[in-house]
Amino acid sequence: MAFERLTWVGFMIVAAGWALLFSAPHLGGGAADLAAARATIDFSAVAQSLIVCGLGIAVIGALQTGFGALNKFFETVALRAQQGRGGAASGPASGGPGRGVARQKAPAPQGPTRRVLERGWVKDRAYVQFADGSVEVDTMLGRRLFPSLKDAQEFIA
Repeated sequence: MAFERLTWVGFMIVAAGWALLFSAPHLGGGAADLAAARATIDFSAVAQSLIVCGLGIAVIGALQTGFGALNKFFETVALRAQQGRGGAASGPASGGPGRGVARQKAPAPQGPTRRVLERGWVKDRAYVQFADGSVEVDTMLGRRLFPSLKDAQEFIA
């Protein structure tokens, strides 16, 4: 799992808190002014606060990364749904070259029944290939009709 900058900053603050907590007994020097200053500062409380705040910042950074990935997922699903309706694809969610092209649904055959040539699986999705070359696939968005098996595989990939 890749951590973003905010998460790493949180981890560094936690490390600084632990370093302060372990070195607090050694911070009291021989000088009188340092001993007077140490009496007013509770290093263990500061260290504990650093640890808790650092963990909070790290969790916020991890949540930000996770919600960003979730947002990209929903943008991709919305883009694929738009492509399924024949709309033009645009925006940052198009996943690379050739993904922003709108796909047209294969026209339904004119006859009352379609002859099934093959049934199988594309990735983890069931498909039915018909005599005219069109393929019907069970997708996360429902049953979809594609002009060819290659188009179905590109959509699911």
